Amino acid sequence: MPGSLFEPDPQLMPLHRLLARAGQAVGRYSRRTIGAHGLTVTALGVLGVLADTEAVSHRELSGHLGIAPATLTPVVDALEATGELLRERDRDDRRVVRLRITPRGRDRLAAAHDDVTRRVRTVLPDPAPQDAEIVRRYLLAVLAATADAESEIL
Repeated sequence: MPGSLFEPDPQLMPLHRLLARAGQAVGRYSRRTIGAHGLTVTALGVLGVLADTEAVSHRELSGHLGIAPATLTPVVDALEATGELLRERDRDDRRVVRLRITPRGRDRLAAAHDDVTRRVRTVLPDPAPQDAEIVRRYLLAVLAATADAESEIL
């Protein structure tokens, strides 16, 4: 049945399925590119958040990334072991441990980010200038709608 949910031909897929399939393909490509730097998407996200903040607690970091603190622990451990982040006791509340990126972490983040950005830009086609804003508005609307729908489920 053309245009059905299970249509294998991307030319005939319903738009929501085509969007999901395109997102998965970009995600796979990005993960492989990030992996070539010895990082995971989560590790790159950790370094990115830390690069943009002074120092954050483990709980604050998990909130920024939208993942459970327990999921984050092995990633933080690995980045600490390679010298890309530091754990420091909070001066005001010794029970709190703050995470801070190191110069080595900044260098690794910059190298991975620049390479991923360059490679993705060489693979993905740019929309025509007259279409770019339409695509952007649509994708932002999809993000907003799914965030609203997720909050209703939870």
